[in-house]
Amino acid sequence: MKNYYLIKTKPQQEAIATQNLSNQGFNVFFPKAVIKNKTTPLFPGYLFIELDDKKQNWTPIRSTKGVANFVRFGLNFATVSNQIINMIKIQQQQTIEALINICSHQKGDHLEIQTGAFKGQQAIFQNYNSNDRITVLLKLIGQQQAITLDQGEVVAV
Repeated sequence: MKNYYLIKTKPQQEAIATQNLSNQGFNVFFPKAVIKNKTTPLFPGYLFIELDDKKQNWTPIRSTKGVANFVRFGLNFATVSNQIINMIKIQQQQTIEALINICSHQKGDHLEIQTGAFKGQQAIFQNYNSNDRITVLLKLIGQQQAITLDQGEVVAV
């Protein structure tokens, strides 16, 4: 019976491991996004490989260039259900769109605040925080102050 198993790759070698495993005839799922011509893994350091535990020889997998090892829980290999793999495939596009939106501002970009007490004010982008929040510099009382806003509260100027 075929199942998906989780493989740990060597640091930043997901694409190399995927290519080498595919060349050996294995079905590999490598969720990734291409943002600004750079491939970004959605699960850095991990791949999913579909294997038949009765018919396929697993021995060459561990010695494949780019592969560190199988992920295990005790003596058992970590399996991933087909439902989860299908959900990841479905959600992959939404994740890519979210990553593209996250990378839309660069440090130093000029923004305009669209809502709240500072509506209409110009600010300078500093960095991204967690939970869709950003830090901007806003000139208040003759000095620049760092404030945190929701990403949706600003637009690029």
